[in-house]
Amino acid sequence: MKFVLLLLFTLVTIASFALSFEAEELRFSLQPGFWEMEGLYHFANHTDEPISQVIFFPIPADSLCAVPTISKVELAEPDSLASCVFVQQNNAGFYFRLSMPEKHFCTVQIVYKQVLSGNYASYIITSANKWGKPLSFASYSLVFAHGITITELPFPVQQQGNTGYFWEFYDFSPQGEFLVRFNR
Repeated sequence: MKFVLLLLFTLVTIASFALSFEAEELRFSLQPGFWEMEGLYHFANHTDEPISQVIFFPIPADSLCAVPTISKVELAEPDSLASCVFVQQNNAGFYFRLSMPEKHFCTVQIVYKQVLSGNYASYIITSANKWGKPLSFASYSLVFAHGITITELPFPVQQQGNTGYFWEFYDFSPQGEFLVRFNR
C-alpha cells in the first residue's frame, strides 16, 4: 500500500511540474509616476506529451501601486508549435495559457506599465519558487530617470551604471521580492 501511495504521489508531482520554468530576464524602467516591466520568461516541456497549462502571473497592487496596464503577453519568437494566450486579469495579477508540444522550449514576453503614487515599486519574484526547482538563470536590470534617487534595492549591487543597476544569478531561488524604494 505504501508503494502505491508513493508511486501516486510521484506521478502527481511529476505531472504538476511537466511544464518547467527555466529562466527569466527582466528589465524594470522607473520613471516619474510609473514603472514598466519588460520580461522574457523561458519555459520547457521535458515530457513526451504535449502540455497546455494556465499560469497565474501575480502583480502587487495597492493604493500606491495601481493595477497595471498589460501591453504584451505573447511568444517572444514566432513558433508554429507553441501558443501563448492571455486569459484574464484581476486585481492580483493575470492568467495566460501556455501550450507546447513534447520536448519543446519557448519564451514568453510580458510587458506591463504600473502607475506609482508612492515611493516604492514591487515585483513578485518568489513565485518562481513554486515551480519546484531553482531558476537556471535570472537577470534583472533596473534603469531610472534623472531626478529619481534609489534608496533601497532588492539585492546587493553587482553592477551599477549612472542610471541603472544590473544583476545575474544562476541556480536562483529568490528569498524576497524585487522591492525598490526611491525619492523623486
